[in-house]
Amino acid sequence: MILTLLLLQGPVLAPAEPEHSLFPLQGEKTIQVGGRLMLDFGFPSGDSDFAAGTEVRRGRFRMFGDLATNVAYKLEYDWASGEAVLKDGYLKLSDLGPGNLTVGHQFEPIGLETQTSSLYITFLERSSLSEVLTPGRNTGIQYSDGTEHLTWSGGWFRETDGSGASPDESSAFTGRVVYRPWFQDGGKSLLHLGAAVSVRDVDQDGMGVRYRQRPEYHLGDRLVNTDFIMADGVTLAVFEAGWQEGPMHAQLEYAQAEVDGAGDPGFSGWSAQFGYFLTGESRGYKTSSATWQRVKPMSNALDGGMGAWEVAARISNLDLTESANVADEMETMSVALNWYLNPYTRMMLNYIMSEVGAVEDDIIALRFSFDW
Repeated sequence: MILTLLLLQGPVLAPAEPEHSLFPLQGEKTIQVGGRLMLDFGFPSGDSDFAAGTEVRRGRFRMFGDLATNVAYKLEYDWASGEAVLKDGYLKLSDLGPGNLTVGHQFEPIGLETQTSSLYITFLERSSLSEVLTPGRNTGIQYSDGTEHLTWSGGWFRETDGSGASPDESSAFTGRVVYRPWFQDGGKSLLHLGAAVSVRDVDQDGMGVRYRQRPEYHLGDRLVNTDFIMADGVTLAVFEAGWQEGPMHAQLEYAQAEVDGAGDPGFSGWSAQFGYFLTGESRGYKTSSATWQRVKPMSNALDGGMGAWEVAARISNLDLTESANVADEMETMSVALNWYLNPYTRMMLNYIMSEVGAVEDDIIALRFSFDW
């Protein structure tokens, strides 16, 4: 009788799991999993004699979720180099006073492109100034908050290596403020104006500071290199602007690094970029972090639609010539064609033109990227 009733009732469906969820835990605790894979192909030509190559640019796994109401965590490692490199590893306490407290290995709050995830940047690589002059992830304590028109964040950080350990006693105080005079339609129309400062103490027993960079192509060699400069500290300043109006978007950044050390050199960089979605989409934007977010095509490719198609151009300049080891500035121009098959899958084509003095290089680079 019971079997007959079950057959008449039909299949019993399990409740739907949250997106990316591994399994729910008791109470407020959750565990979610995700990751990303970016596979690059490079075809260079020019004076530097770069070799053509292929690499897994990023191969990451992450776990994230909630431990209780207003208590979240994230742990993410990158395995692209063949060994585990810590990216994110932090605990976030929300609604703690007027803002949120994040403790652990995380991005320092400086620079629009540096803060924006590699999943959402327009080109294969971040601009030269973002890669060289702005710090990435370090271990520290950050306090932040964001509203529709204002985002602010600040914290204290220790310089750390790929394992999250501090090799010396170098530390920094870093803060960022972003104001949006207008923010409409969920960010499809916005103006983003920001500035950040980082005052960095350099350990006297360390090797000092060094700035070096590739031509915005990760498989290439570093064409400018200051070598190590003995220093007591560095003061960084970054100014940023972002704009979006429907399918059009633009971004402008300028960075200055003043080294308190041998010769007191100053280094600077700037970049400007413009993009347009041929299929009418807009870039996502998150006010709490003041960063660009995921692009969601109006229709998915291979499912009756064509996905989202984007064209973009960028020009950047990196000036390290106050170092005795660098004679010429690095100038780079890139054009991009991006195809977003769906919100989680993207193909990218970049044509990169780099110039350092009389050394000129042209690079065609491809990326196949997906995340979950």
